[in-house]
Amino acid sequence: MNKQKLAILALVWTIAIITISYALFLYDYYRPRTFYDNGVADEEYITITNQIIEAQKFLEKYPNAVIRVDRSGKLAVDYRVDHYSEYLRLRIFIDWRKNKPEVMFVDNSGTYIKENIMEYLETLEFPN
Repeated sequence: MNKQKLAILALVWTIAIITISYALFLYDYYRPRTFYDNGVADEEYITITNQIIEAQKFLEKYPNAVIRVDRSGKLAVDYRVDHYSEYLRLRIFIDWRKNKPEVMFVDNSGTYIKENIMEYLETLEFPN
């Protein structure tokens, strides 16, 4: 009788361990993933991009800009100001392997400027 109870108890424990392991596997498989989650904090990426002259110019003209790190697609730091239905955004992409800025563009309510960004920012009159 003792051996029978021990066998049943071992079977129950085995089933419990298998069930918990499977549940943990499913949780890990279906949990939301964050791209470019390499342990570097958002503040560090913002510090890196704040060194770029275009970002400095943007913040000089728009000191109340919202700065946000976007890890959803390609790693980027956005500097953005909104005025009613219009917006102005400076997006700086970062090479996550080197933690260095790659390319950037200005998005003025859907109009993309990829060249002469400094000149564009200097001449632009966007509501503050």
